[in-house]
Amino acid sequence: MRGFYTTHEAARVLGVSLPTVVNWIEGRRLKAHRTPGGHRRIARADLAAFMVRHGMPLPEDLSGAAPVRRKALVLGEPGPIREGLARQLAAEGYAVEQASPGFAAGAAAARFQPDIVIVAANAPDGGDLVAGLRADRELGSVPLIAVGLPDWADSLGSAGCDVVLRRPLSDGALPEAARAVLSRGSSGRRGRVR
Repeated sequence: MRGFYTTHEAARVLGVSLPTVVNWIEGRRLKAHRTPGGHRRIARADLAAFMVRHGMPLPEDLSGAAPVRRKALVLGEPGPIREGLARQLAAEGYAVEQASPGFAAGAAAARFQPDIVIVAANAPDGGDLVAGLRADRELGSVPLIAVGLPDWADSLGSAGCDVVLRRPLSDGALPEAARAVLSRGSSGRRGRVR
């Protein structure tokens, strides 16, 4: 296993031209150092982290070189609630995708393949969105956190949400709940209200 890549090797791995790699290095987007002879070298971990950060698939040579970011899909009507949920997760290092309920949610889930789904609930039981997520063959086992009004908590829990958070959220409540539910997985312990 190699520890460092030349700019030519990095360009080949990334599937871009050599000048593009040089521009990324000079623009401080891709971390590199210079050898005593003046040549640029890119550490294996830095190259892998760059690829993960930009959603590029890692070749087998780089697998395990960088921690993979967890992916969170935030579903709800466009607006400040959905934006706020996405912003909180992004600040914690999650790769975040947002989508509206309906067809857009299904398309985003299929393309993004999230590790966790966050629903900004707009109905006491999450409506068709939560029911559809739980019935889906691929997403039925993905951990689901609902954020809703306080008096909706029991209904959302009964609908199949792993964790229900009451609005307004306290600082750090969503990232903490996401960490907890991802660490235990979707193990049938659903409906926990916070």
